Order: sequence, then structure tokens, then C-alpha cells
Amino acid sequence: MKKFFSTISLSAALFCSSLSIGQACTDFRLSAQDGTVMITRSMEFALELNSNVMTSPRGRTISDTAPNGKAGMSWKTTYGYVFLDGLNTGIVADGMNEQGLSVEGLYLPGETQYQTVPDGQESHAVSYLHFGDWVLGNFKTVEEVRQALAGIFVFAQALPQFNNLIFPLHYAIYDSSGKGMVVEFVGGKVNIFDNLVGIMTNSPTYDWHIANLRNYISLTPITPKPVVVNGITFAATGQGAGMVGLPGDISPPSRFVKVAVMLKTVLPPKNAEEALNIAQHIINNVDIPLGFVREAQKMGTATNELTQWVVFKDLTHKMFYYRTYGDLTLHAVDLSKINFAENTPQLKMPIASKPYIMDMTQQLMDSKV
Repeated sequence: MKKFFSTISLSAALFCSSLSIGQACTDFRLSAQDGTVMITRSMEFALELNSNVMTSPRGRTISDTAPNGKAGMSWKTTYGYVFLDGLNTGIVADGMNEQGLSVEGLYLPGETQYQTVPDGQESHAVSYLHFGDWVLGNFKTVEEVRQALAGIFVFAQALPQFNNLIFPLHYAIYDSSGKGMVVEFVGGKVNIFDNLVGIMTNSPTYDWHIANLRNYISLTPITPKPVVVNGITFAATGQGAGMVGLPGDISPPSRFVKVAVMLKTVLPPKNAEEALNIAQHIINNVDIPLGFVREAQKMGTATNELTQWVVFKDLTHKMFYYRTYGDLTLHAVDLSKINFAENTPQLKMPIASKPYIMDMTQQLMDSKV
């Protein structure tokens, strides 16, 4: 992938300042008539993430250290999973397990404050950096995660290699039944929402976005009929006029509304193939090309945010698809073919690839009228 953006070799100060606009991720759920549950998520960021597609086998031991230095929670994974990491850290940014449970962490700046670990509760302390591992490795349903959340404390952990940066995240979790929930850490407490609309973006908090949808209930895919005023007939200028007022910018509230309206109005997909196709069309509406979202830096340069990758997770058939900014071809990982047995090694492969273009010249030359 061409080096459009700044690299990790930038100073920590530039790295941290650039993250102030790294908050344009979008997540949504789409269900097909045959029961297929498709989860889509875009990852927008201002620095090259150098993401990898990775696996985690069953029986892998993961341990945390509580903020006071004592031993935190430790567990052996029950389920295997596939995920994309960020910044080549091996930390789960987005993934799904072999049971069809999905988790993704999206930016929630200005709102997030992780939990404090009380004295004596260190063995229940889970770093937010391992929250994705904890979800994917231990559970198969949203309800299981909900119940287990009451028994842990998710705490902030700095990344020393990135100037002790702490990412303010909230999480969307879905299972193969289509049930979803949002987990946010605000004011040091955990807030859990049933994700009935099946959408998540960024700040403000999830409940604010739900209330904001009330401002757009008049939008319709039906072209308005002509109206007559003082003997003059006024007709719509064209198809789509029923959507006048639909936000067109890339801010988190606008992306939430746009995706909500599209999910409400698209014709329901019949099966997994159609769901994957429609999901791509919907997420394309919030895609960020290089230069469309930027923030000037003090040194006179600019940080450009862009859609670095998109994942599509078929929770029903356990298929994990991804595409990148430089290669829009879908890449597929079939979880049913991966050996997740205990003691098998983790697998790791960079997602960056050259664009794939299918040359149809010879096929055209061989085709006659």
C-alpha cells in the first residue's frame, strides 16, 4: 500500500495530536431473510495502522497486571477467534470467534473514563487493551458477556511505546442470533445498552444518538407528490427528494443517521451473498478518501484521516471478510477451516496488499456477437 500517511516513526507528540481526529469508525448490523447476520465495520485513522489479520487458538493464556502492580485477571481462552489488530500490536481492534460472537472497539473521545479497580479486586481487573480477547475467548452470546461484565473492572492501561497513550473506546458486541449490545465506560462506570438499531459510531454516547434519530423520522425513500400553491404546481426536482435533510457530512451523528435511514429503507437481502453486497453499498456512503477529513498541525503539516480498512463478518456462516484502502477487493477468511486447537501457534498476516484488477481483454477478444 502506498505510503500516503505519516508513519509510526513520527514523534510521539505528533502521534498523540493526530489521534484527535481518529474518530470516524462506523459499525452496523444487517440481517438477511434466511437468518444470516452480517456485521460491518469501517476503521478510520490518521496514521497508518499496519494492521494484521491474526488468529488466537483455544487454551491460550492471557494475563493482566492491575494498575497497582498486583496480578490482574488471568484466563485460558475457551474459543478460537480471528481478528485485525492495530499498530502491529497484536491487540484486538475487531474480531469474531468460532461461535459467531463479534466485538469491535470504536473511538469515544471526550466521554470515556475506564473503571477504577478497588483494593482486593485485582484478580477481576481486565485491561481495556485485552477486552476484545476477553470477550472473544470466553463467550458465545451477548447475554453471556452482559452477565460476566458485572464481575470485572475494565481499567485504563497506557501504551509506553506510544508516549503512554490511552485510547478512549466503546464496544459493539453481536452474536449469531443477531442480538447486539453497546458497552461504554463513562464517569468510571460501565453503561450497557441493547443495540436494537444495530448501529454504532463515535461521540457522543450511544443514548444521545438514539434520541437524535427522532429528528429524522420524516425522511422517506418515496418521492413526494407534487403540491399546488396558489395555482402553481411544484414537483420534486427528481428521485430521492424524500431524503432532503439526510446528513451528508462525515461527523459521528451524521454517519449514525445516514446508516440508520439506509438500513430502514433498503430492500431486505435474501441471503448471505446479498447481505454482503448490500453491506458494501451502505458502508461506501461513509467512506473517507485521503484529504476529505483533515486537521492542521502546529508545524504547518496536516494529518489526514481515511478509511484504512473495512471488515464484514458473517456471524452465521463464520466468514470474516476485509478490504483495505489500497485494495478494495474482498479478502475472505473461513473460520471453519482454521485449526483453533489448543497449543496450535497463532497466525499473523499483514492485510496490506496491492490492488487486484482483473484483466478481461482476452475474454472480450474471445467473445463474439
